[in-house]
Amino acid sequence: MAQRGPLVTAVVVVGGLVGLMTANAAGGLVTASSPSPTPSPAGATQTEQPTTTTEQPPATTTPPPAKTTTEKPPTQPPPPATSGFPAEVLYAGKTVDSPLWVAVAVKGTDSSAYICDGEAVESWMTGTATNGTVDLKSKDGANTLTAKLNNGMLAGTVSIAGQPHDFNVGVAKPPAGLYRGQDGQTTVGWIILSNGQQVGIARSGGKEASAPPLNPANGGAMVNGTFVPAEKVTGETRFG
Repeated sequence: MAQRGPLVTAVVVVGGLVGLMTANAAGGLVTASSPSPTPSPAGATQTEQPTTTTEQPPATTTPPPAKTTTEKPPTQPPPPATSGFPAEVLYAGKTVDSPLWVAVAVKGTDSSAYICDGEAVESWMTGTATNGTVDLKSKDGANTLTAKLNNGMLAGTVSIAGQPHDFNVGVAKPPAGLYRGQDGQTTVGWIILSNGQQVGIARSGGKEASAPPLNPANGGAMVNGTFVPAEKVTGETRFG
């Protein structure tokens, strides 16, 4: 059996040392008694931080300013006309410069009037009563009457067939009154004054005469043998 010489043995020893040193220099020294390191689980050396979310406040939207509308107050109807007279009243008396008698009835804002001389001249009129003034005319417009309140008296002018006559009459208190009767072709007018005096005309068949006495409680009077009913005239009475 051939034996290795001292030179071969030295070479082998040197080669082993070189290999060992090379391994140690690379950090890969391994000993038989040292176990292999156990790998740490992934992320074991990291501290997990909780996820924080900063909530933003909801966006605020400023609404546009409300439109302002200036509402106009509802239109109020004009106040009703006032007569300036008592609610219902009768003025009666004689004209200043003639035998004509005047009776003017007022109710609300309406007025009616009767003018007569007790024999042949007469006229029925209708009109208005506002602000203490009456304005009346006959159906054909030929006769007119205008008057105004003055210290409780009714002062004015009546025009008959174009002839003016002034008057200044006061309130005719009961039993005073203005009455009108009509039956067929007969028409009668009565002015009853506060003292009970009566004046009027009965017109029948185209003829005029003084009216017979009237007792209002009887509701009429006999005219030429015929009973003619009489009705009280107010400012609202209208004549046909």
